Amino acid sequence: MSAASFFRRAGYHFQKREEKEMAFVRRLTDREFPRFHAFVKVVGNKFEVNIHIDHKRASYDGSRAHSGEYDGDSELLRVETERLKNL
Repeated sequence: MSAASFFRRAGYHFQKREEKEMAFVRRLTDREFPRFHAFVKVVGNKFEVNIHIDHKRASYDGSRAHSGEYDGDSELLRVETERLKNL
């Protein structure tokens, strides 16, 4: 199964592709933020996934920095990571 098919089945939407990395997002509510934001690289027949929570849009024009939750202690991230592993 392709990364795009897997993440689409998991409720994510394709956001963009930058070289060998794809980005997918999944909203947590009916609003644009907060959302899960996953960066995915295909390595062989596996996916390497870097996932975090975007709490809001970048604050400054031209800036990619935003309020995000990257911490491994996040219960919400832990639950989402387990959900993805079990699909």
